[in-house]
Order: sequence, then structure tokens, then C-alpha cells
Amino acid sequence: MLRPTVSGVDEKSAERLLREVRGHRDGDVTLAYLDAATPTLHDALDAAVADGLGAVLLMPVAVPRDRYLITWTQKAVANWRETRAGADLLVTLDVDLDAESAVAAAVASACDGTGSAVTASPASYRSPAWSVIEPHRDHVLVCRGPRCMAFGAGPVYRALTAAAKAAPQHAPMVTASGCLSPCNLGPLAVVYPRGEWFAGLDPDDAKALVADLVDGTDELTDKRVRGGFDD
Repeated sequence: MLRPTVSGVDEKSAERLLREVRGHRDGDVTLAYLDAATPTLHDALDAAVADGLGAVLLMPVAVPRDRYLITWTQKAVANWRETRAGADLLVTLDVDLDAESAVAAAVASACDGTGSAVTASPASYRSPAWSVIEPHRDHVLVCRGPRCMAFGAGPVYRALTAAAKAAPQHAPMVTASGCLSPCNLGPLAVVYPRGEWFAGLDPDDAKALVADLVDGTDELTDKRVRGGFDD
């Protein structure tokens, strides 16, 4: 189990970690993410059932130790069990994994090295490209917190991004966000400056939502929920 940073996840590093672990042991080892990225824990557990596995050991990996990762992994497993009636899979969690010690030993050893010269250009800190606000009328924030991801926010975000790129004009800006709070309504998106919230979205809703923002088609009234101030 991994939890991406606010900037996302270095997928190459995650895959390297997976290869390293697989190189030290026999048996099935895979990655899953608590939030922000896929595959989610729910995806991984579903795959374990589909593969006919009888038991799964979850190992939350974070340096430094991340209590949020451990706590919400437990809650995600509870939700998975509740929503997968009849699934015969024993799920256990290693809460004593000492990743800090392994990393500390590697860092201490590396302190005896010389490192590499820093040759990066400072140009990115003054590039005009980073001063441009993408033209848009509406800004769509798509929640990718733990529960929304479990409910399918990953495919929803990808579909909304694709639909926005395909819009001929007045395309909304689509941005992934962390938890937006009303988690039980996920997958969830909020549109600003309108202050409109859309709940229970699925990938098939993406084109309709973008069309609503671009042309005012108002096709998703059943997914719109009240939010913000009543006045």
C-alpha cells in the first residue's frame, strides 16, 4: 500500500520498489494506492478474488511512518468487505513494518559518498510558461480522496479530462484534488465559480458535464447537489 504525495506519485520509483520486492521473494506481490492513483486497494482486492487467492497481506509503506495510511487502509478494507458480499478472502495488515530503519541505514551509508554535481538549469523558475493561466470559464475540481477513488474517481477524472480537451471552445479546466469532504457522495466534482456540486459521477457522465458547462445543456440535473450558501 502506497499513498502519493500532493504532487502525485513517481510511478517509475513505485514500479522499481515492486521489482525489488519481487526479486527477494516468491509469490504474488502487487502495488495498490490509498488515494490519488490507481490501482486502488479495492481494485487490488477484487483482482485477488478474481485470481482465486484465499488470503492477502497488506503492507502500508511510507517513510516516515504515516498513521493516516494505516488507519484509512483499515477503513478501506472494511468498506470493501461490506460492499463485496460473499467474497471469500482473508485480508490481514502488517502495522509493524519498519521501513524507517531500512531507509535510515541506506541514508547513513550514502553519507560516505560524494554525490553528483547539480547541473539543473534555473530557467524553469522564470519561464513565462509558468505565468500563464489557461483560458477557461469554469474550473472543475475532481476529488481523488480515498473514498472517492474507491468509488471510481480515477476513471471519472480521466474521462472528464478527455472530454474537456475535446471541447471545441470554452472548455473547463479540470484539476484533480484531495478530499473535498462529502465523501459519501463520491465520485464527486465541484465547479467554480458556479459553486455547483455533482455527486455519484461515472465516466459516462463526463461528456454531459462538459457539454453542460460549455453549452448549458443541463443534462446532469440528477447528479447536481446543493452546496455552499443558500442565499
